[in-house]
Amino acid sequence: MVDFDPRFTEVIYLDIECYVPPNLRQQTRSSMKYNPTKADNFILGGVFRREFPLQGRIEASRHIWNWTKADEKITLQQIYDYFNESWKLLEEKSDKNPDLILVGTGISRHDVPALYIRSVMHHIDGEDALYETYLKSKIVDLSDVGIPLFKNEPRIFPLYPKTTNALTARLGLQRQGPKESGKSVWDLYEQRQFDAIKDRTASEIEDIVKIAHRIISMIVTGKFQWLV
Repeated sequence: MVDFDPRFTEVIYLDIECYVPPNLRQQTRSSMKYNPTKADNFILGGVFRREFPLQGRIEASRHIWNWTKADEKITLQQIYDYFNESWKLLEEKSDKNPDLILVGTGISRHDVPALYIRSVMHHIDGEDALYETYLKSKIVDLSDVGIPLFKNEPRIFPLYPKTTNALTARLGLQRQGPKESGKSVWDLYEQRQFDAIKDRTASEIEDIVKIAHRIISMIVTGKFQWLV
């Protein structure tokens, strides 16, 4: 049984953005074009927000970005430092307390593996240390958590991850219509609209926090039962 001690229950909401050059955007077996093992695919940066939910405390979002491939290593180091700082806040926890919790949409498939692989490629730290920091966290992917919300949709019956747009629409959290695909970031990057990328990612984090809080509220109040 996990002891969710308020002192040691820590969440990081995250969303990272990457860039894929035009010549590498051809159709592959997967709908996801980004591949962190390819040298010319790189991480632009991202937004991270830390919360201690059982203390009712959530920090301001942390923006960590680079706008050139040459600076990717600097940004990866800054992100790694942020994660290690987060783990350090839990250093007095016991094995019965929860590990660092990461929350986002698609992060188990994209964000966390990308951070690990690109950090290995840039020698940010040893592979064992990087694995401890990124892959020994507890990953809560809202794309998977939200699957039961679509039970009453007869055309959507497989166990298949849901997008942020789908989740916000289902939960009544969309205010201005669906966001464009994350691939729109590539166009913004090529147009050097860096502030637009930052704003878009910050908005994505706000949506992730709202989705997570709404699902928790539904579980606590018993309203999630009709979806199961």
